[in-house]
Amino acid sequence: MRHKLLILSSFASLALVASSTAATTPADADSAPVAGALRGTIVCRGVQDVPVTADAEQSLPMQIVARLGCGEQVAVLSDSEGYTVRIGTADGKTGYVAHIYLNEAPASSKDGHAAEAVVDNGIARWQSGAPGSEQFYSDGMLVESLTANGVTVQVALQDTGWKFRASVAIANDGKEQVFYSASRFTLDELKPRLRTLAYQNPKELAKALTHQVYWTNASATAPASAVYKTASYKPAAYVATPNYLALEAQQPQAVALQSGMVAPKEKTSGVVWFERDKNPQQLNLRIFVGDQIFEFPLSFPAHN
Repeated sequence: MRHKLLILSSFASLALVASSTAATTPADADSAPVAGALRGTIVCRGVQDVPVTADAEQSLPMQIVARLGCGEQVAVLSDSEGYTVRIGTADGKTGYVAHIYLNEAPASSKDGHAAEAVVDNGIARWQSGAPGSEQFYSDGMLVESLTANGVTVQVALQDTGWKFRASVAIANDGKEQVFYSASRFTLDELKPRLRTLAYQNPKELAKALTHQVYWTNASATAPASAVYKTASYKPAAYVATPNYLALEAQQPQAVALQSGMVAPKEKTSGVVWFERDKNPQQLNLRIFVGDQIFEFPLSFPAHN
């Protein structure tokens, strides 16, 4: 359904579960993590502790192997994507926990950081299921999140029926400050025709935006073609990266993102506007941060 969007409104904050990627190696050889294995964090959803059972069905009466506390780290031994997951505990026990109580995450790298996107010739590309790539919904909009070399960029694209509105957040978890300039960001239409959609100067748009309300036609989604092909990597069951776009909810209005520096452990967010095409289908948004390019594939449903 169409819903009214105030151009100067902010995003509602979305509560997310943060996960840790560090794990303690179980003593039992059967439960010890192997190269490329997943770690997991126990998430208590309304319970004081989470039961580990001997059987995958967790039939009654339960055969309890152990009870795990909130935030406890485990090794994911196998996951058939059913109701339960087979895990190994830090004290060497093995058993099954319900999927809803486990936050899976890729194994940490040698420096202790979570897996990040591969940067090829200065470009990090968002792909569903790839290391460093995540997606979640914020206020009904799909957010694509991409992390590379300590920098996380999150984007959500909307078709307002007037202009394309890109909400962008940049978070710097690295050791050096990074520079960005919104006027360098690019939005290219790939289908139905190939063209560049021009960046819109926020100062020029401000006159038209004042006290005006526009219809939101659609929010962009991830195209089916943007899927990571390597089967050895499995995406996390829950989003581990915070929703940096929710920072806009703390602002009295959605501030236009222009140019600036993001210091280590700092973040920024804002709105960037682009020229709109009438019936866009597939687009490619490029965010330039420091000496890296973060590339996001986006799509809108085709109109008959």
